[in-house]
Amino acid sequence: MASDTEALASAAQVAAARRLGAVGRLRRAAEMSEEARLISIEGERRRHPELSEAEARGRVLRRLWGADLAARVPETTPSRR
Repeated sequence: MASDTEALASAAQVAAARRLGAVGRLRRAAEMSEEARLISIEGERRRHPELSEAEARGRVLRRLWGADLAARVPETTPSRR
């Protein structure tokens, strides 16, 4: 675990992760990834209020995946909020 985490807190984190099981940990990782993506889109819109939701989403996807892969994502795909 991280060096800034106390041993007792670290043990509690490991125990909680074990209780989730593999599927639960994978599900939580996917949820956190989605949350981070939504936060990034919101940040892009705050920095550039002139952007539509789709434009902000496109910028984030290009930054994450690169222009070629991001271009394959349909603009009509809704973001989940």
